[in-house]
Amino acid sequence: MRYLTTGHIAKAFQVSISAVHKWIESGKLQAVWTPGGHRRITVEEFQRFQASYFIPAHAEAPRILVVDDDPAVVEAILEAFRLTNIPTPEVAYDGYKGLLHVGLLRPHLLILDLHMPSLNGTEVCRRIKEDPAMQATKILAITGYTDQFTQEEALRCGADAFLAKPFSDEELLAQVTKVIGVGGETPA
Repeated sequence: MRYLTTGHIAKAFQVSISAVHKWIESGKLQAVWTPGGHRRITVEEFQRFQASYFIPAHAEAPRILVVDDDPAVVEAILEAFRLTNIPTPEVAYDGYKGLLHVGLLRPHLLILDLHMPSLNGTEVCRRIKEDPAMQATKILAITGYTDQFTQEEALRCGADAFLAKPFSDEELLAQVTKVIGVGGETPA
């Protein structure tokens, strides 16, 4: 039987070794102890864990763009993705730069704040959905305005899903999975 170290697992999933230790301690990733006190994971367990919590190795990695003017929200979103093997999203901090990034990146998913200065997210959403070359881009609208009108407006302008701020890592990743079908549950 072949074993992997926690370092191998951390490198494979692009997380810290302490994240791997948390997965083991929570029972999500099974490990054995060596006589020297180190943790080892079988290749079979690694594959089971990957299939349960992450996108398959053969699938195309999704391209994701986050457009939000609040650095704290952007950092929280990036932190949620660090616990998965979905590549870290690209970031733009305003609507104009977001549109430029969409044109260059052609993301599978755009996580878009609806209320930003200058060019707001509703207008960014409309412009993307009006462009035939961009219509495949899915849009997850996020905002701190949680009234029914705002949610309906987001969906009218072309958003595929809506998430109210503040949200948990689990809520965010569940919406990502729902909208583009990858990511699974976060193991952390």
